[in-house]
Amino acid sequence: MTLATFLREELTAVEALRRLLQREYDALKSRDLAGLEQAVAEKQQCADHLRERIAGRLDYLRQRGNSADAPGLAAHVEALPAPERRETGELWAALEQAAEQARAQNEVNGAVIAASRNHVERTLAILRGRDSLDFLYDQDTRKVFGGGNRPIARA
Repeated sequence: MTLATFLREELTAVEALRRLLQREYDALKSRDLAGLEQAVAEKQQCADHLRERIAGRLDYLRQRGNSADAPGLAAHVEALPAPERRETGELWAALEQAAEQARAQNEVNGAVIAASRNHVERTLAILRGRDSLDFLYDQDTRKVFGGGNRPIARA
């Protein structure tokens, strides 16, 4: 197996993860619980597969006397013949771009989840007869509702 083969497999896994993150986003937007549950389950399997691909690439580099980091990858690529070096460089660039797109989509999904959670928490506070803005977090990040004689901070 060559480094290009490992990178190709990793790129395929990252692109699959990015598609699943998009499906997760679509399910979040449409409040499709079944679709969300399916996307999350598939996303976990895909992430596990991706971790295996990354571990394979890192083992490959170590077995060839390189460090399992960016400088080790660069050293290995520099030692390759020109055509392989070009192909490997192109695959690495595509992998970095796909990983950035997946990371960005994951951040968007996280923001949607946080906004939804905030909305649910405000609605629950209103239903419980509390002002939805009348809470703080204690040192254990648990919500502490205002009112009463509790101090906001302790010395």
